[in-house]
Amino acid sequence: MTLLPAVRSRDEADLYLELHPCDRCGAMEAAWAPAPVTHGTRPAYRYRGRCTGCGAQREFVFALPEGRTAPADAGPHPTTRFGGPQPSALLDPGEWLLVADWCAEASEVAERQGDDAEAAALRWTAVAALEEVRKFLPTDGDTVPESAFWSTRGRTVHHREPGRFRRRRIEVVRDFHLDHMPWSPS
Repeated sequence: MTLLPAVRSRDEADLYLELHPCDRCGAMEAAWAPAPVTHGTRPAYRYRGRCTGCGAQREFVFALPEGRTAPADAGPHPTTRFGGPQPSALLDPGEWLLVADWCAEASEVAERQGDDAEAAALRWTAVAALEEVRKFLPTDGDTVPESAFWSTRGRTVHHREPGRFRRRRIEVVRDFHLDHMPWSPS
């Protein structure tokens, strides 16, 4: 099994799994069983499970950051965080922007259906995904560099709307989500 780049949190691992459907049937769901393993001499974390669509055995092995024996627990909403200050090595900024868009759309649907708790959780996830996009911005730069996009999905998003990867645009969208956060009893 190929060792994937370091996973920073359980939330990041879960999101990666959700974004990579079964090769055989395309189903997104699997009953995952996570476990610590070693890959050579490096600590790693394996997610193994059966596809709910076709029953195929699926497996992903993530490297762990130095000194870790398991992905970090990112914590409950509203403090959803996918990782530390460094950019993701699993998902590029285009994929993070897609996650933000999907969560924002789902939040609006949940809010229209009167489920404020779900709407708030989804909107917090959109904010956290936008923060992940920001981590790819150079310290002294205004735009995520094209070299930061390595996935086909991420490059497609960038080429379709490169202006969405400007610092100010990312911050305005993030602030919009924060300003329009549904009330959630928690």
